[in-house]
Amino acid sequence: MTPDRMDRDRMDRDLQALQSSRDLLRRARAAAEAFRQVSPAAAMKIAGKVAEAAAGRARRYAEWAVEETGFGRVEDKIDKNLSGSIRVYEEYRDRPVGGIRQDRERNIVEIGRPAGVIVGLSNSTSPVGTVYFKAMLALMSRNAIVFSPHPAALACTGDAARFLEESARRAGAPKDAIQILAEPSLEATNALMRSDETDLVIATGGGPMVRAAYSSGNPALGVGPGNTPVYVDRTADLAFAAEKIVEGKQYDYGTPCSAPSVVLADKPVGRELRGLFEREGAYFCSDEELATLEAAAFPGGRLNPAIIGQPAGRVAQIAGLSLPPETRAIVGLLKDAAQDAAQDAAQDAGSVPPMAREKLSVLLGAAVVDGVEGAIGIARCMLRSAGSGHTAAIFTGDPEQAVLFGAALDYYRIVVNGDPTNGAVGRGTGLPVTFTIGTGFAGKSSIDHNLGPEDLIDWKRVAFPSGEAPAAKPVAPQAEPARGTEAAVQSLKAEVRRIVAEELARN
Repeated sequence: MTPDRMDRDRMDRDLQALQSSRDLLRRARAAAEAFRQVSPAAAMKIAGKVAEAAAGRARRYAEWAVEETGFGRVEDKIDKNLSGSIRVYEEYRDRPVGGIRQDRERNIVEIGRPAGVIVGLSNSTSPVGTVYFKAMLALMSRNAIVFSPHPAALACTGDAARFLEESARRAGAPKDAIQILAEPSLEATNALMRSDETDLVIATGGGPMVRAAYSSGNPALGVGPGNTPVYVDRTADLAFAAEKIVEGKQYDYGTPCSAPSVVLADKPVGRELRGLFEREGAYFCSDEELATLEAAAFPGGRLNPAIIGQPAGRVAQIAGLSLPPETRAIVGLLKDAAQDAAQDAAQDAGSVPPMAREKLSVLLGAAVVDGVEGAIGIARCMLRSAGSGHTAAIFTGDPEQAVLFGAALDYYRIVVNGDPTNGAVGRGTGLPVTFTIGTGFAGKSSIDHNLGPEDLIDWKRVAFPSGEAPAAKPVAPQAEPARGTEAAVQSLKAEVRRIVAEELARN
């Protein structure tokens, strides 16, 4: 094939993808208008049925995702798929999203309005779990969603999205409430994000894609990368800390952005903690091994994609190292000189030692520090590389120490005495179950919390007079919704009359 013919074929594919994006959004608009007429309670029931169906295919899609992308562990992908479906439903099942509610204290009636058409970007490290999660949020909030999948996971995410759409339709959702771009391209994805038909973009993926979402001209909810420091102080249960940190690093082979990145051991317990880590399957590299490992893991100073989501044996093979077969995490110590540089506020991001950066793998940095001040110093160094607004963790017997550690750093989730990998996303903590972690102002994100269905709703507020005011006179409601089935209209009018009657009774 000639170069000219190749260019023409590429152009044809791009044009087809652009046309496909327009068609998807047009159908999504019709679905969103229809879905808006469904009650919040009915939408939650639809979401429940879809969650059950999705959970039934958790293993199938976990195996498919690992085979297609080469990232992670099947058992952990199953767990993620369950979190993105049945667990997120259970988190919100008793709290229908939207509708009409009354704030009696402030004398305000609030009316929930779904966003409408959502564009959801998915990633390659948790492809199906992310699609499950964002589809569930859209269903709960009565929105239509169009996915732009990561090319490395196109087959499994495409099949999952089509299965979700079919399940939702059978459960009572409008046709085309869930759709996916069959042949994604950069141009088509940008077209989805920038279209006037798009009401909201939810971006999960690499930094450039998230920044593109924020510059699309449409509202966007994006997230930043993680780089989790874990401080273990002298009052902690050391055996428990070692178990949970290695467990969190091993989970899906370190691909979650909340996975432990660097362990910071309080000096009096450093030696004992190292022994406990080794008992849990952590291998501590010698100076020579660490130099070899860093050269392989960060060639040219950039993370090598080949090590992402790989078992320790495979990472060792890539680096040319020979490690014990039972190795679960590969640990590199930050040297004293590196620690000094890490704590020097004048240094820039390029000076951050490789093992203090985000690694998305079973690699784990480690350092012995002089109390909480030393831990804060290295954590601040890590923030210069990545992780602002994301997640940190601490193991301690002193609650005040935990709060001090959290208050001193620009991380918006501090997991105490638990595995941050799962604790940050609502497993074993009171944080909401999520796949999208907002990083707030520090991480250049528009939200600072775990994304949930309520983030996909706007609220109209009808504000009655506060304090003394002329008595309200009963009037028949004059306005009706512009669109909707007769049943939906009557339901809305009945709810409005009930609230108005309560308001009149108070005056």
